Amino acid sequence: MLVSARADARLRDEVIAGRRPYPEYLRLERDHGVVLCDWSQLRKGQGQRSARLSIRHAAAALRMMREFDVVFSDGEHVGIPFALAMRALGDVRPHLMIAHHLTTRLKKFLFTHFSIERGVTRIVFHSRHQLQQARQQLRIAGSQAAFLPYAVDTDFWSPISGCEEPLIVSAGKEHRDYLSLAQACGDFSERVVIARGSGHSPSASSLEPPRWSSNFELAQIDHRSLRALYARCQVVAIPLAPSDFQAGVTTLLEAMAMGKACVVSATDGQADIVEDGVSGLYVPPGDAGELRRALRFLLARPDVRRRLGWQARQVVSSRYHLDGYVAKLATHLRELAETPAAASLPPDHSSSVGWAPGQQTAEKVPAARAGWD
Repeated sequence: MLVSARADARLRDEVIAGRRPYPEYLRLERDHGVVLCDWSQLRKGQGQRSARLSIRHAAAALRMMREFDVVFSDGEHVGIPFALAMRALGDVRPHLMIAHHLTTRLKKFLFTHFSIERGVTRIVFHSRHQLQQARQQLRIAGSQAAFLPYAVDTDFWSPISGCEEPLIVSAGKEHRDYLSLAQACGDFSERVVIARGSGHSPSASSLEPPRWSSNFELAQIDHRSLRALYARCQVVAIPLAPSDFQAGVTTLLEAMAMGKACVVSATDGQADIVEDGVSGLYVPPGDAGELRRALRFLLARPDVRRRLGWQARQVVSSRYHLDGYVAKLATHLRELAETPAAASLPPDHSSSVGWAPGQQTAEKVPAARAGWD
C-alpha cells in the first residue's frame, strides 16, 4: 500500500498512546497483512504533498512490488504516476486506487490523453457524485468503479460528557468558506474557534474575510485538542465553497461521531452523509443568511442539538466506522489478488455496514428552514 504519510515509530507510538486516531493503513497492516510503502521509507526527507514527492513515492513502490500480488494507492496524487509507470513497464499487476477528486482539469486531461484507466484495475470512490462524474467524463467503465464511504475512528472520536460552552467550532482548510461563516456570526456573543489546518491537503486554500471579528479565534491544534474543542462546543459548522468532491468529510464525520449537531453546506460533492433534519442540517453553499439562521436555531434549542447529535453518532457508529471501512478495503484487495485477470466488482457498499437513507427511522427535526427564525 502506497501511504501518503509517515507511518514511522513516532506516529505508531502516538496511536498506541491514544494521542491520535487510528489510521486505516495501520489497521490494514495489523489486521490484514498489508505491507506499507510510506514516506518514512523514501530516501530523502519529506515535506508536504507535491508532484515531485508523488513521483518518488511511486518509484519506491515500483522497486519493491515484485513480491506482491496487488498494489493499493491511497489517492490519485500517487496512483496516477504509479499507473503511468505500470503501463510503461507493461506490468498488468492489479492496482486498486482511491479517488478523492478525479474531475479536476489536470486529471481529466491525463485520463483523456494518457489512458490512465488502463493502469488501474479498480477505483474506489468515497463520493457518489464523484463516481457518477468520473463515469460520465472519463473513460472509466462501470465495472471498474466502486463506491465505499469514508470512515473515522469512532473510538477516538466519541462523545465526552461535560458541560457545553457558548462555542461554535469549525475545522479544516480545503474548500472552506470561512467568509460566509464570518458574515453569518461575526456579531454573535458565542465564541467561534476555527481549527484551520488540513492533514490531507496542507497547501489548500480557503475563503476568508479581510478582517476577523473579535469573537473569532484561529487555531493550529493537535487531534486531542480538537477532540476537546468538539466536546465543549454547542454546534459544529462546516461551511464549504461549491465543489464536486467530498470536501469537509473528515471534519463532518469526526464531529458527528462526537455526538455533535452539525451545520454543513450542501455542495454537490458533500451529499451522502447527512440526512437533513435527522443527523444534521444542510444549508445552501455561500448563503450566509441561511447559515446564520441555522446556527441561531440550534444555539437556542439544546433539545434539538442533543437529538441531532445522538442521531449523528448512531449513523457514524453504524455506517462510517473504521472497522467496516478497513474490512471492505481488504475485501477489494483479496478479490483483486485472487482474480487478477478478470476482477469482478463487488456489490455497492453503500449499505453494507448498517444504516442507509431508506432505512432511517430516527425522528426528524420538524423546525426546518422556515422554522429557524
